Amino acid sequence: MRIFSLAAFILFTAFCVIVAVSNRSIVSFSLHPLPFQWDMPLYILLFAGIFIGLGAGALVVMGKSIKQSRHNRGQSKKIQALESQVNDLGESVKDLTPPENS
Repeated sequence: MRIFSLAAFILFTAFCVIVAVSNRSIVSFSLHPLPFQWDMPLYILLFAGIFIGLGAGALVVMGKSIKQSRHNRGQSKKIQALESQVNDLGESVKDLTPPENS
């Protein structure tokens, strides 16, 4: 597994280097209604977009997992309450059964 991870890292790094070398031309990035404008290489803009997307996706997944764990915790409490009810009812049923006459 470690060799696979190392190979994937090397391929990813090679891909990033190829993209950076191929897209060195300067582009102008501006947020139109705002007075901001930056001149930067295209590969920086590409990588920034990718990392912003990864960060946004990570935040969405983290939010969903927090919501799911909160739901699971509530369900566990309900299960424990129902199990204690079943145990209490089982004990009360044992108390109600008449003793056997032999």
